[in-house]
Amino acid sequence: MSAQPAVLFVSTEVYPFAKTGGLADVSAFLPKALRARGCDIRIVMPKFRGIEERFGHLLRQEAAFPLAFAGRTTDCVVQSVRFGDNFVYLIDAPHYYDRERLYDYEDEMERFVFFSLAALEALPRLAFRPDIVHCNDWLTGFVPYFLQERYRQQDFFRNMRTIFTIHAMLYQGVFHRDLTKRLLGVEWDTFAARGLGFYGQINCMKVGILTADLVSTVSPSYAAEISKTSPLNIEPLTESLRSRRRSLTGILNGIDPEANDPSADPRLYAGYDAERPAGKAENKRRLQEALGLPVRSDVPVVAVVSRLEITKGLYLIEKSYHELLKDDLQFIVVGDGIPYYDHLFRTMQEAFPNRMRYLPYDETSAYRTYAAADLFLMPSYTEACGISQLIGMRYGAVPIIRETGGLRDTVEPYDPVRGTGTGFAFKYASQWVMLDAVRRAIEVYRRPDEWRSLTYRAMTHPVGWEQSTEQYLKLYTRAVQLPALQRQSDAQGQEIPQSF
Repeated sequence: MSAQPAVLFVSTEVYPFAKTGGLADVSAFLPKALRARGCDIRIVMPKFRGIEERFGHLLRQEAAFPLAFAGRTTDCVVQSVRFGDNFVYLIDAPHYYDRERLYDYEDEMERFVFFSLAALEALPRLAFRPDIVHCNDWLTGFVPYFLQERYRQQDFFRNMRTIFTIHAMLYQGVFHRDLTKRLLGVEWDTFAARGLGFYGQINCMKVGILTADLVSTVSPSYAAEISKTSPLNIEPLTESLRSRRRSLTGILNGIDPEANDPSADPRLYAGYDAERPAGKAENKRRLQEALGLPVRSDVPVVAVVSRLEITKGLYLIEKSYHELLKDDLQFIVVGDGIPYYDHLFRTMQEAFPNRMRYLPYDETSAYRTYAAADLFLMPSYTEACGISQLIGMRYGAVPIIRETGGLRDTVEPYDPVRGTGTGFAFKYASQWVMLDAVRRAIEVYRRPDEWRSLTYRAMTHPVGWEQSTEQYLKLYTRAVQLPALQRQSDAQGQEIPQSF
């Protein structure tokens, strides 16, 4: 083995090839940071529609093979691309991936079980023998299952270890149990007898949790939250996670400082940084003009950039906006997702045309909003880590967060007595408590010297991958050193390791 473990990083989204959320950013920038540390880490993802059109001139064919699966034989081609500092393999199977959108089809489980199988089948043909196969979210949950059930008996795969990382518990990949025979080649009763059933169904995330050698998630607090049993716990996978608690680790996400640099970001109206912040005021003025809001330097701009879904705490905004928008502020929302919230924010804009703007998500609008905003509101009900608050800090938008998951771990609450902190926090998922936090933040905004110091701390707070990269390398080393036949019998005893 080389000085650093060789790693196959398995993900369905990698920026800039395919993206619906933060997973794509992590899947690009964490491997980039690990490669900079000397780790031979290669990414594998499906070749979705649009990749050929945008990157076809860079692609190189590496392997081709037929794969018998689900009652048919599919011709599978593996291509590679070097982009930036990353090396990416693309599983090209048009039957499954040459479609209008990335997700949400009737054969969803079949598509991504095929991907899991193809990623493993490709390895000997690529002459790449990783020490670690690092899987991400439910879409890759069957990679550790197949490695354990089918491949570890072969010399090529014998010493490979798997890590399964949970990025969001909201999406678990739950499907009808009848699919076990056709897609996995086992009867349901055999599958369920191994403890892999989920209330009479297949849960791909549970399979990943229980069959991987190690499990991680993207913040220490989230690792504790999702594996803690309590009378109020409403997550049915808690018991599975609790059974793996000695193998469960929380490591924070980061952002790439080069891709998130307000001093050199071409999407912005003007560049700036913590030492030369004048350009931020220009971004605020220009965005107010572009959106038809009153151009005022004295009014605080509060922004939300988010997927519009139930876990993001948007119901707190719904319950409080009549009060919130009575205050002297401007409120900008950039996002897409559930149509209900699209309707909500359009209604808010109509009711408060001089104080509220709603924009469908696009990257330029999002980053111009980060650059223009004074405050960044993130009232999530649950948040594994969150990347938006990190971008907000980098761009000088001071975060207001609910104390949950990775938000708690990445934002230090402001302490006016000690003059410390990088943002504002509130504990309870209550619209009144959130309103109080927003108003506390605006009070500080009205005190210019105090505000400049707070903004400077937020902008200079470390949000890159340096510390997390070190923790992932330790996690990989731990995985490599696991005994060959270690079983998941770690249900007793120790508390969750919060981090390395």
